[in-house]
Amino acid sequence: MLAFTVILLSSTIAVIALTTLRASLVQQLDGELRMLASRVMFAASAPSAIPGAGVDALELAFEGPGVVSGAMAIVGDGTGLTGVYVDESYTVQRMDEERVLHLLDGWGDDSRHEADPGVGAGVYRFAGEQRGMTTVIVGLPLAGVEQTVSTVALTIGIVALGGCLVLGALAAWYIRREMRPLERVAAAAEHIAGSPLDRGDVELRRAAAPGASAAAEIGRLVSGFNSMIDQVARAFRVREASEAKVRRFVADASHELRTPLASIRGYSELTRRMAEDLPDDAAYALGRIESESVRMTSLVEDLLLLARLDEGQELERLSVDLTRLIGDAVNDVRIVGPEHEWLLELPAQPVIVVGDARRLHQAVVNLLTNARVHTPPGTRVTVLLEDRPERAVIEVRDTGPGIPPDRLPELFERFTRGDDSRARATGSTGLGLAIVQGIVEGHGGEVHATSRAGDTRFSLELPRDGSAGARGGHSI
Repeated sequence: MLAFTVILLSSTIAVIALTTLRASLVQQLDGELRMLASRVMFAASAPSAIPGAGVDALELAFEGPGVVSGAMAIVGDGTGLTGVYVDESYTVQRMDEERVLHLLDGWGDDSRHEADPGVGAGVYRFAGEQRGMTTVIVGLPLAGVEQTVSTVALTIGIVALGGCLVLGALAAWYIRREMRPLERVAAAAEHIAGSPLDRGDVELRRAAAPGASAAAEIGRLVSGFNSMIDQVARAFRVREASEAKVRRFVADASHELRTPLASIRGYSELTRRMAEDLPDDAAYALGRIESESVRMTSLVEDLLLLARLDEGQELERLSVDLTRLIGDAVNDVRIVGPEHEWLLELPAQPVIVVGDARRLHQAVVNLLTNARVHTPPGTRVTVLLEDRPERAVIEVRDTGPGIPPDRLPELFERFTRGDDSRARATGSTGLGLAIVQGIVEGHGGEVHATSRAGDTRFSLELPRDGSAGARGGHSI
């Protein structure tokens, strides 16, 4: 916008200047025409002039000093019209009557007139004067005026262009200098936008303070941005500390509950086996205590695993043959769920990744168990392994009734259970898919789920080297 304004202003000034210059030069030319007209009138009216011999009188007028090249005169004295002009060699040349009449054809009552007489000198400016029966029309070429105006226009154009370039360069330098603090703010904002803010220790980058020469508005903007970043960073630190406390509590509680749960399970099983004469109600109660202790032990183990995954303490870093791992998992689930149809599609060559074999096996088993538990008998479940560049993809498909669309966004959250429309043979803690996500993301991978009636798909994408975003640690 600034450049357009400068160009418009420069163009307006140039047009006004050139118009004024041309008007001034034409005014000077009119003065020369008046002098030339007086000279020709004097020569045409002199006593020595022979009546009717207009050419001789004009030659006398143009032979004196001060006559410029291209000067032209037409004299009418009642006996006819006579026209002459001075060529480039300052020789007086006579104009034929037809050219004179053609030149006077467009002449009106105006004392000033511009036309091309056709003598090769371009457009002329003519002035007329009348004394008695004698009419004198003189003309001078406008070539000098137009050449001067063109030269000045070219000069103005070159100077204006150079000025615009210099001004543009200075403006660009000034704008870049003034915008540098804003670029740092944008860089800090982009760094924050690209950082994982949903969990873990969040690093928020502050923008560097602008220099003392920066505009006050920019200083206020950077200061406000940094204040906001400081406040958000404090909130994230408080949130991280709170989450760390919760994780430690869950881990400690789960760890501490393992021993009493094992004792409850052991004593209930021992009592049930030793007391053969117990009433049926007491035996049933002991059986329920034993089964619930088993279920609670499984829940505690899952919570402890998730807490350790959150802390990045659970994964080994060894070579894992996914082809063999998936084959073993599918063979195991075929024994447990013979009522389903299990299909396995593996590549011809082994697919090797770096990770924790035990936890990857658990993730695959959880997906297969999820498909077995939440689909009716006779459902076809297909397990595929794809070997892609730098990544291995495990996909579990089933032809069950599908997952409701409103459940998909929260499917991998903890304590999320499947909809009742997906037939379930047993209860669920709602931690199986959360564990799958924790294991896969701990290997630097991603987990995705899509579902519609007759086609539900869970896919696990694992990097071949297990390095991208992995939260590697040691096994506990």
